[in-house]
Amino acid sequence: MIWLTWRQFRFQATVTLTILAAATIYVMTTGLRMHHAYAADIAACPHPEIGCRFFLSFQGSYNAEERLLEMLVFAAPALIGIFWGAPLIAAELERGSHRMLWNQSVTPTRWLAVKLAILALAALLTAAVLSLLLTWWASPLDQRSNDRFAAMTFGTRGVTPLGYAAFAFALGTVLGLLIRRTLPAMAVTLAVFIALQIVFAAVLRPNLLPSTAATMPINATTMSQVGGIGTGPDPSGPVQIFRPGKADAWILSATNLENSSGHEISGNQVSTCLNNQSLDLTGIGDCLAPYNLHIDYTYQPADNYWPLQWLETGFYLALAALLGGACFWRIRRHRD
Repeated sequence: MIWLTWRQFRFQATVTLTILAAATIYVMTTGLRMHHAYAADIAACPHPEIGCRFFLSFQGSYNAEERLLEMLVFAAPALIGIFWGAPLIAAELERGSHRMLWNQSVTPTRWLAVKLAILALAALLTAAVLSLLLTWWASPLDQRSNDRFAAMTFGTRGVTPLGYAAFAFALGTVLGLLIRRTLPAMAVTLAVFIALQIVFAAVLRPNLLPSTAATMPINATTMSQVGGIGTGPDPSGPVQIFRPGKADAWILSATNLENSSGHEISGNQVSTCLNNQSLDLTGIGDCLAPYNLHIDYTYQPADNYWPLQWLETGFYLALAALLGGACFWRIRRHRD
């Protein structure tokens, strides 16, 4: 069975190994250079708590490479579901070869168990290698950006890609068994996988752990820690604070700037402070302090990063296990 599995999936395995080898060479070549630049210039910044001008150009020079690697890691589970999972059973059903395979000395359940075990392990290893490469490569950028909870960043680092890969593979296998045609199963696998990714990131992930509510008074100290302040294109509109609270926290929601009565204020009401080009964020906070302003916001603390990673990965692995069980149930009771 192991030999047969290799014979049937040697093309996919060869393509995957080629991509992994190319990605490893590229990541190591560019990563070593980037890590050296970070250690020599960024880490030597005399005031790292407020950042250095060099970091803006440093980060910008690697934006294209970071997005490319993120897209590779993000797409890998979907491709595994499409090209590994969907054809696993659907191709046998289309060719009619399942009638011969499943009436030999090897039972259908054993045939499926060997196939699922080998390819699921390969899927996990592929996702693990890609995630490890990107996590190491992007570590200097992630340390300074303090944006680990961003949807693309969170889903391409750590252990979550392993859960995605296992789920996508199991999803493709089940849909191939139910639809019985390879190409339609591939299309539906991609659609369902993307839909669940969007729903999970937007609805489920923020609620996996209880969020924390906080109020931030506006003064020089608090404003020195935020990402920015502005009114948008309309200067008479409400005033927004960007990325308030502690560094590396995940801000789930935030009110606009409010007075002590809880009413929003407009940019025109504090234009003296906002329009003063000589003031930085600390100076703006000092200027706004007499107005007794604040914002209310909810967030996930930075310490919840790994618990959220493991919870999401566990969710996808549980779905993969359920789908795998559905495959065994279907084959044992509804085979031709």
